[in-house]
Amino acid sequence: MREKKAKAEPANPVRARREEEKEQRRQAIIDAAEHVIAKHGWEDTNFGEIAKRSRLSRSLVYFYFPDREELFHAVCDRGLSDMLRRFQAAVAKHKTGLEQIMAIGRAYYAFSQAEPLHFGILSRMQAQETGVAAPSDAVQGAEDRGRGCLMLVAQALATGLADGSIRKGVGDPGPTAVAVWAFTHGLIQISSQKEAMLKQDFNLTAAKTMEHGFALLRGSLAAG
Repeated sequence: MREKKAKAEPANPVRARREEEKEQRRQAIIDAAEHVIAKHGWEDTNFGEIAKRSRLSRSLVYFYFPDREELFHAVCDRGLSDMLRRFQAAVAKHKTGLEQIMAIGRAYYAFSQAEPLHFGILSRMQAQETGVAAPSDAVQGAEDRGRGCLMLVAQALATGLADGSIRKGVGDPGPTAVAVWAFTHGLIQISSQKEAMLKQDFNLTAAKTMEHGFALLRGSLAAG
């Protein structure tokens, strides 16, 4: 005797529409926050102006984001999601681990040029201590995306060690990935923030500084 299959519960269109509207409001608040951050900087960003910009009440903004930390990490999460997609696309175009690492570095630089607001606020996030007890969804989401970006670097290093394009002496891909990330991030910051000094002292543009740095990175990792 055949068992009767349980019928799937019909989708609730009202609930689906409400969830969609909630997400639209949440994204509208993040959009407004980015506009205000770009205008005033994070330190002077306030919920009142965000509410006005998003055309929502201040109490509703607080409903979605109870404090500045929540909103800060929501903006970070959006930036990191974009950066992770860029890194994944960069890795997919190359077979050897060394070329994947170099492609990630160039994707990071391109991201900083295309999304200066996100790069700036992510730099602020990276300077903060992580591992907060019982993080919120916004904090956890941003941290997960950040780890995803770093894991792609570690995976590319592991690929390079396996295919012979990266020298064995670099050691464990994990710590090396942290060093590569720190080097690349610092290089981007110095090339963009100190360009006037670099031009005066070394006749270097930001682009030339990046190219020289990438050449050093390749030389430090390449086998043979």
